[in-house]
Amino acid sequence: MMDRRYFVRAMVATVAVGLPKTLFAQGAKPPLAKTGSAVDTRLGFTLPDPYRWMEDPKDPAWEPWMRAQAAYARKALDALPDRDAIARRISALTGDLPVTSRVERAGDKVFVEFRPGGASVAKLYVIDNVGGEKRLLVDPEAIKNPDGAHTSLDWWHASNDGALIAYGLSPAGSEESVLRVLRVADGSHFPEAIDRARFANPQWLPDGSGFFYVRVREGAVRGAPDYYLNTVAWLHRLGTDPKEDSRIVGGGDTVDGYKVLPIDFPFVFTAPGSDFAALVPYGGVRRENSVLVAPLADVAAGRARWKAAARLEDQATAFTMHGSDLYLLSEKGAPLGRILKLDAANPDITRALVVVPEARTPVETADVGLVAASDGVYFARQNGGPMTLHRVAPSGAVSDIAMPFDAGIFAAYGSPDKPGVDVRMAGWVQPFGIWRAQPDGRLIDTGLSPKPSFSTAAYKSTRLIATARDGTKVPVSIIAKRGLKRDGSAPALGQCYSSYGISASPVFSPRFLAFLERGGVLFEVHARGGGEFGAPWWRAGQKANKHHTWQDFIDGTEAVIRAGWTSTPRLTIMGTSAGGIAVGNALAERPDLFAAAVDNVGWTNTSRAGVEQNSAPNFPEFGDPTNDAEYRGLVAMDAYQKIKDGVRYPAVLAITGMTDPRVAPWHPAKFAARLQKASVGGPVLLRVTFDAGHGVGSTRQQSDDQWADIFAFALSQGRARGLQRPA
Repeated sequence: MMDRRYFVRAMVATVAVGLPKTLFAQGAKPPLAKTGSAVDTRLGFTLPDPYRWMEDPKDPAWEPWMRAQAAYARKALDALPDRDAIARRISALTGDLPVTSRVERAGDKVFVEFRPGGASVAKLYVIDNVGGEKRLLVDPEAIKNPDGAHTSLDWWHASNDGALIAYGLSPAGSEESVLRVLRVADGSHFPEAIDRARFANPQWLPDGSGFFYVRVREGAVRGAPDYYLNTVAWLHRLGTDPKEDSRIVGGGDTVDGYKVLPIDFPFVFTAPGSDFAALVPYGGVRRENSVLVAPLADVAAGRARWKAAARLEDQATAFTMHGSDLYLLSEKGAPLGRILKLDAANPDITRALVVVPEARTPVETADVGLVAASDGVYFARQNGGPMTLHRVAPSGAVSDIAMPFDAGIFAAYGSPDKPGVDVRMAGWVQPFGIWRAQPDGRLIDTGLSPKPSFSTAAYKSTRLIATARDGTKVPVSIIAKRGLKRDGSAPALGQCYSSYGISASPVFSPRFLAFLERGGVLFEVHARGGGEFGAPWWRAGQKANKHHTWQDFIDGTEAVIRAGWTSTPRLTIMGTSAGGIAVGNALAERPDLFAAAVDNVGWTNTSRAGVEQNSAPNFPEFGDPTNDAEYRGLVAMDAYQKIKDGVRYPAVLAITGMTDPRVAPWHPAKFAARLQKASVGGPVLLRVTFDAGHGVGSTRQQSDDQWADIFAFALSQGRARGLQRPA
């Protein structure tokens, strides 16, 4: 990974924020990292990188240094006030609470991804008759890996009649799925096991004899920058050797004038009751993608002649099929989105019928998109965070679904052969539930996700509108105890993500209570780069405009302080994954504004885009380093390169998992190493989990422990102010 020049920290008396006095009194220091002389010089930039050796997982110093950092962090975190009590409280809140995270209805069956009370990971169940009991199908906890790592359920999809289910499992949060097929009636498996299936997206043939899926190309090396390039869509027939699978389309192929790009994942989609298949070459995280259709029988027979329903310039951001009707969400000439209906047999977008015109609020694309049911197509709208649900009937009539509270809708599950959709949603103080939208416009709780035993009545959400430095109005959502005294004395944890056009919609976790009960304040800054106000809001925080994201984060945080919710000595900021750009740059630009920062699996060394496994799929969002203009943007958002020697930075907790396939562990590691050498302020900890990745696939206990550390770290700010580090 990118290294930085080795600098000696000035040993002066400074404020030690948030860690116990005894740790410093013992003279404990983080393990030193070796340094190198790597420097990038390009386009007038000179970027020293003394820790680039961390980018090589085979470097003999890498794992020992990470283990030493993990041990150092563990000792410091375990010594934090109330850390054990917080951990016990979180464990009680999550351990007793069963959670349903996904629902699918097929045939007369209901499939649920469900984590029972006390379980470590989610399991797959079937309800054979609506209203009946759950029957266990796949139990990852029963699978023992040779190295002792846990197994997680990554994805699954049932055949149209519910008789079969394809699913993926992976070890240690790696997300490197192996595909298996199970017979629902007796729980037996077909013999084949298909690896390299992380993004398989299995789509069944109508008779259940096989499915289309996407597979990483043969010979791809995990961790290499080209690992995800030139993936291939295949048709697998059940009971056959995967080596005999039929190739459908892959990188380099040309379909109706569109050349499938190396970064494209060529997903083939089918839908119950439709004689057509759709091909969508997803360009990594690209928002707009081409949509092509062909008769399903021709695709299965290997003679498909795909026809483009939408090309990249049509800015299609979602689609669904309902019989021979193809519905597209297009942002061309309508940045907030409009829904079009085309004939799949003759998909001429110039003759499409506009069934839902552009409105004042954007159609949500990231979590819901378009979902077909027998009574119409369901979609959601964004309202600056909270969302609303709507339906366009086959007749073209549009109706609104009454929402029970200000909700975030995180998934909608439906099928063209069944009325209504199942919706997974939550509020700022309403825990997750599975609700069902009925054809009559009602939204009812299905009971598939049991009610928690705890109450959230003591808490409320507040919406604050901050004014960014350029005059833009930026919403901030705040959760706190009712009647909290706003005198700046409350500890606060503020977050920002704001990338990919993904909205920070209302969400509540039982883990939050462990922080809120102790008088903490949680807030989210809805910075530009998210999707709260549609594509214009996203583009205003993308690529060369990315600076708006962290500047909005800073300006929103200052508004929270001015409103008395917290104060600098009590404030911790946090960013996760792409949110590492927000938290890292906020830290670099305004180190005086925060007591502490949490860099959670954060992407912080952006100028090195292109050298890690998940690089190329992210070029459409952040920039392609081979493009000079976009490389300048990547340098501009590189928080690691902005760290300066001798600055009093806040206390920092950097977090990573060694199997992370999305953000390479060297990002948080290099960021922490650089801060440990440069900062004369708060301590810097690097928390490492060796059998976990990006958080996806982590066990309940792993997530509980991580949040206990984060909350204890944030709550400790202010309590230790005035403690002196040895001179």
